[in-house]
Amino acid sequence: MKNRIAIVSIICIFLLVACQPKTASVTNVSPNKKVNITVTANKVGSSLGPWKVQLDVKAYEFKQGALAFELESGDVNDKTVKFDWKDDRNCMISFDQPDGKPRTFQLIADENQVQLAEVNP
Repeated sequence: MKNRIAIVSIICIFLLVACQPKTASVTNVSPNKKVNITVTANKVGSSLGPWKVQLDVKAYEFKQGALAFELESGDVNDKTVKFDWKDDRNCMISFDQPDGKPRTFQLIADENQVQLAEVNP
């Protein structure tokens, strides 16, 4: 009987920990400091499910724009999200995934435009 109570207690604790919501945030700024990128990710429920990610961009005098998507990843942090600024206006944002193929987005932002889209490798 004591073994059953112990096993049930361990299972309950595991389920409570596994269902805790996780949040992560990563921020990056362009070399000229005119473009801010913020990645916010949330995972609710099972730790095996996807992250719900929001990619926010604030550039020059434009209103803040956002792109939302789901991401299969073990974690979202400054090691799994990479920002590759080609110049002041062009950034490749990539997210590591378990299959080894990064998910990549291209941002083009200057005084006249802000464009953000997923690109295929």
